[in-house]
Amino acid sequence: MRAYVDSSIFLKLLLDEPGANKAQEVLEAIEEGKVLGFISPLVLEEVSFKLTYAKASEVLNTKNVWRIREALRLDEKVRGECLKPLKAFQEYVEHMLMKGLRVVCVTYDDWRNATYFIERYGLLPADAIHVAIALRAGAKTIATFDEDFRVVKEINVAP
Repeated sequence: MRAYVDSSIFLKLLLDEPGANKAQEVLEAIEEGKVLGFISPLVLEEVSFKLTYAKASEVLNTKNVWRIREALRLDEKVRGECLKPLKAFQEYVEHMLMKGLRVVCVTYDDWRNATYFIERYGLLPADAIHVAIALRAGAKTIATFDEDFRVVKEINVAP
């Protein structure tokens, strides 16, 4: 089976949120070679942003995105703390790349094809691009906790 892995799978596990056990099952299936998993640089960016934001929120005790941006830019100590979960994620992805995970680049055609999914299903552009990439990669399943994907008839959603 081929599955495109949305950022929510990684985030549930890495941030230890409800659903982490199901996310772990998805990633273990990829690691064990039961599923060929696909991600894109867009997924990597989404996870990286949310991991950085979560760690900065914890360190600075704020959810104010402007304060976080300023601290990341100006405070080397904060930046260093925020890089720790990001580097751990990078190591995990590199491990998974030696198993059953593949990175598929975003193409111009993916972006153009996403318009169809935006128009037909009301998806946000990033989600529509994920669908376009998944289908191009031959992944008829998207592993995600994002309910917005459930309306797309061209794919299955798991878990």
